[in-house]
Amino acid sequence: MAPIVDGLEERYDNQIVVKRINANEGDGPGIMQAYRIPGHPTTLIFDRNGNEVQRFIGPQPTEAVEDILLMVLENN
Repeated sequence: MAPIVDGLEERYDNQIVVKRINANEGDGPGIMQAYRIPGHPTTLIFDRNGNEVQRFIGPQPTEAVEDILLMVLENN
């Protein structure tokens, strides 16, 4: 997922915030538990208010992730 997320982060540079969490380090285990993330890669998309609007588990095509990002950007 890293190349996909990197590309979207670059494309929507000033419109989205990307946070990467290492499941095995620092706050990673606690964050995985708090958001009930079963494994990785998992991509969560939140709206401006912090509400989860989509969860992708496993690798996803760029288009699927971008479609959700565009929907969130249009509604905020």
